[in-house]
Amino acid sequence: MTSTDPTPTAGRARTAARRALIPLAALTLALAACDQGGPAPEPTDQETSVQSSTPTPDDSAAPTPSAPSGPAPSAPPASTAPPAASTNALLTVSVQQDASSDPVQYVLECVDGVSGPASTHPNADAACATVARLGTAFFTARPNKDVVCTQQYGGPQTASITGEIDGTSVVGSFALTDGCQISRWTSVQDLLGAPGAQ
Repeated sequence: MTSTDPTPTAGRARTAARRALIPLAALTLALAACDQGGPAPEPTDQETSVQSSTPTPDDSAAPTPSAPSGPAPSAPPASTAPPAASTNALLTVSVQQDASSDPVQYVLECVDGVSGPASTHPNADAACATVARLGTAFFTARPNKDVVCTQQYGGPQTASITGEIDGTSVVGSFALTDGCQISRWTSVQDLLGAPGAQ
C-alpha cells in the first residue's frame, strides 16, 4: 500500500532546510563580524616604499560649498597645510633603470611652489607642482602592512627622493614591484619619469 500522506516528505524537507540554514547562519555571523568597522578603505595612490597607506590630497575630502544655513563665520578656519604656492623644497631625485646601470641624479629646488635656480631636473616646474600637491605626508608615510597589492611587475626601475619639503626631512624609495608601488610611482611621475620608461 502506498502512502499519500505528505507528512513524512514534509518532515524531510524541513530537516533539509534546517541543515542548509545552519551553515548560512554561521556564514552570516562570520561576515557580520568582519564588517564591524565598516567597509575597508580602498588603497590610495599614496604608498610608501613597501605598501600604500598614505592619505591622498583628495577633492572629495575637501569641504564643498553649500548654501549657508546661518550667518557666515567671521574668519575662515585655520589651515593645517601651507598653500601649494608656498611650498619650498630641496630634493635629490635618483632614478636607476636597472641593477646594472648607474643612477641618474637631479636636484629639484622649489621656491614658493615654482622651480628654483638650483634645479637640474628636466621637468622642474611640473615636479614642483607635484610636490606641492602631494605635500610632506606623501614622503613621510609609513608602510601599512594590512594593504593588499596586486601582484604585477612594472619593470626593474628603482628610484629615491631625499631632502627637505617645507623644513621636514623626507626619504622616499620607489620601485615597480607590485600594483601599490606602480601606483605610487605614477603619483610622482613628474619627478621620476613614466614607470618603465627608459
